[in-house]
Amino acid sequence: MNLPRFAAGALIVAAAVLAPVSASAAVPAVSSGDDALQQQVDAVLAEFPGGIQTGPDEVSWQDGAVVLNIAGSGGAAARAVGSCATGTHCVYSGVGLSGSKLTFSTCTTQSVAPLGAPVASIANARSIVVRAYNSVGVVGSVSANSSATTSSWGVTKVGC
Repeated sequence: MNLPRFAAGALIVAAAVLAPVSASAAVPAVSSGDDALQQQVDAVLAEFPGGIQTGPDEVSWQDGAVVLNIAGSGGAAARAVGSCATGTHCVYSGVGLSGSKLTFSTCTTQSVAPLGAPVASIANARSIVVRAYNSVGVVGSVSANSSATTSSWGVTKVGC
């Protein structure tokens, strides 16, 4: 056995195993056709610190308690109210539960600012009422398992 060659090989293997993994490895690579989508994700992350990119079109805060899905191509899986999953409430940048979506899995009152657009609709896939707030106070509510168009409400926060 050639000891120097074996030692060099072992050193290369050890370096590869012990090398830190880059943060970009956690999120799948985005194709060049999705550059605009990635730019939107980067802009949201820059403006609202503490979030992490958890998918090509998704940013999450508070260990997944708040999730922003940026409008793009791709289908939605079966959900409780529109594209809003059971047990959550969601705000959308477009009417009729369309456009970018911000999902809340907790009932604390939270800002909708990461949505980056006025809230045009809200889906409530919970068994309790979700309230919409503006700078003055409560401006409306959405009953359990329903949705509402909210474009005229000036919503800045939601909670239940």
